[in-house]
Amino acid sequence: MLLLDRKTPKSILILEALLRRLDANDRDFSYFQDYLTRLKFGHEGEHRVDREWFEMPYLNEHYLLFNYEIENEFGFSHQIDTLLLTKHFLLILEVKNIVGRIDYDEQKHQLIRTRPNGMAETLTNPFDQLYRHEELFHRILSQLKISLPIETAVVMANPSTVIGTVPKAPPLFHASGLRAFIKSCLVRHESLLTTSQLDKLAKLLMSRSMSRNFDLNISVDRIRKGVLCEKCNYAVAMTYSRGIWTCPKCGFESRDALLKALDDYRLLISERITNREFREFFNVESMYAASKILSRLNIETVGHKKGRYYIIPEDLLNR
Repeated sequence: MLLLDRKTPKSILILEALLRRLDANDRDFSYFQDYLTRLKFGHEGEHRVDREWFEMPYLNEHYLLFNYEIENEFGFSHQIDTLLLTKHFLLILEVKNIVGRIDYDEQKHQLIRTRPNGMAETLTNPFDQLYRHEELFHRILSQLKISLPIETAVVMANPSTVIGTVPKAPPLFHASGLRAFIKSCLVRHESLLTTSQLDKLAKLLMSRSMSRNFDLNISVDRIRKGVLCEKCNYAVAMTYSRGIWTCPKCGFESRDALLKALDDYRLLISERITNREFREFFNVESMYAASKILSRLNIETVGHKKGRYYIIPEDLLNR
């Protein structure tokens, strides 16, 4: 059973919003652009591996949690690409989408990627990440007095990745080997939990699920204001008149362009917005016009008169 779906990470949504509103000549534009590319590449790899799970009829009762995040007792977070709960074992999976050849130096705890052009570079060490996650779940299961083996593995999502010198444990293999690995785990471990115990463990882990804040630590002054014209690649701020937003450059008109802009505001600045903040950010002069626009959106309102503010919902673009 899929208990926690793999949604687009908030970090990707925030970076996409930022790049729409950051001047192309900004000193950090290229950095954020590269950062977004890496995050999207990793997310695509995770989706590629996810497809493997739906061809395992022999898995029987289980729970799958994608992009599972939990905080340990020291206040630090753990982000786990895939967590599998079964009656036989618990599996922690680290997914990597890497182009080129990878080798691991166990003595130096260093993962080295050699690109097709021959350039070598170090990457985040997935083995130490897995060991850290494994230690946490050993503590959790011990506190719950649950005896359940913990398996860990690194999966290469990119079929072109060349796997060089890597340790035998934890195993590292291509996504095509996931089904064989799961079968071997089922053979090695007998069923230890009842259906009730498995359900209870899944509910407990879901209750501890959390979402990390993704703070870019960038000044609001560097973020371009206004409702930006999508037809002009968000380079031009639109003007508002009688319920319609119009681009002064290409003439594009829209009643819904505000929704994307409000969602950008939610992601980059705050989920709360007052009438005054709305007018300042979206270049609407009239307080009454701003109030009318916000009331038409039918979003949650808190407070009265000068203390009133509006809550921008996460699903604003899907309404």
